[in-house]
Amino acid sequence: MVDVIGIAATLADEFRAKAAAYDLSGEFPADNYARMKEEGYLRAPVPEELGGLGADLATMARAQQALARGCASTALAVNMHLFQVGTTADAYRNGQPVEGFLRRVADEGIVVSSNGAEAIVAGAWTTTTTAERRNGGYVVNGRKFFCSQAPGANVFRFLARDTETDELLIMGAPAGTPGITIVETWDTTGMRATASHDLVIEDVSLPETAVGARLPAGEPLRTPAFSNVARWFTPLMASVYLGIAQEAREEAYKAIGTGINSANRHTVLTDVLVGEMETAYLTACSVRDQVTDELNAFPKDLQAAMTRVILMKEAVTSNAIVVVEKAVELAGGRSYFRKSPLERLARDVRAARFHPPSAPMSFQIAGERCREARAAELVSA
Repeated sequence: MVDVIGIAATLADEFRAKAAAYDLSGEFPADNYARMKEEGYLRAPVPEELGGLGADLATMARAQQALARGCASTALAVNMHLFQVGTTADAYRNGQPVEGFLRRVADEGIVVSSNGAEAIVAGAWTTTTTAERRNGGYVVNGRKFFCSQAPGANVFRFLARDTETDELLIMGAPAGTPGITIVETWDTTGMRATASHDLVIEDVSLPETAVGARLPAGEPLRTPAFSNVARWFTPLMASVYLGIAQEAREEAYKAIGTGINSANRHTVLTDVLVGEMETAYLTACSVRDQVTDELNAFPKDLQAAMTRVILMKEAVTSNAIVVVEKAVELAGGRSYFRKSPLERLARDVRAARFHPPSAPMSFQIAGERCREARAAELVSA
């Protein structure tokens, strides 16, 4: 099997030199995407027999960590493509007719963007985007936030509610479809080159074939399809922030004793900070590795798997933030200057708090599932 983690690490070494410039301009890193396509990274989760590299969940999580060390924005943006390819590869292995899509990813190098964030989420984590049946197809209206890699996407995937049946539709539309507009709203503190703009869907006519899946009315997260999306999306996303933490950790070691603040600090105090940083890093790595390895094979209970990855995400990202904070303290005042990579890393890692489901909703969702599982155990006992 191809060394996907090695590919990611090599790309990270290339991307590192350009990361600060992309952060400053907020420009989408199109040349990084071209390199990822050349090296096969965009098709990494596609099964080998379909032209991909056959990377599984655990491998892709570690690869995303390696890639994020060079350019966190690139890693986070491409995450929105990779998790969809991974879930579709699962669908293929489970006998669903998705070979055509996976071959397009492998052969044509298409980039798929997905977004579920909206201004108002009606009910239990569902969608306000509507799909109205008309002329044998659908007319779709809605507005999505945080559509990462929007300028580089060839296909947009999104969730919409069938106004006739109340079913939830996973729909796809090519970039350039009339009525789909990218509104450039992304001007943020960190992750500036992800180009996570708004996607406006206004009276967009789509054929019946644009529907990739139909889910029953109700809470999307209760369906197997969305639970498996969480199983892929969450570990890969959390691993991006683990990569930021790892890079900050390396920068901290380089900086010890070289700045005004840190040079005057007693060695014992430096050692305390190092110990705190290493504890947080060990915790984040251990939790990520345990959960991704545990769920690497397709699980029987997808709701339980979703609970695990949500809790994993909270543990990994909160500890990743601590790692970066301790790295900044170790480096001292030099980390406050724009020329320091730590200044950018400290801003980028803060985005970890905003991925849905974010706290406290994430804990509510996971806690509800844990309580329900325990109640079911008591009934069956």
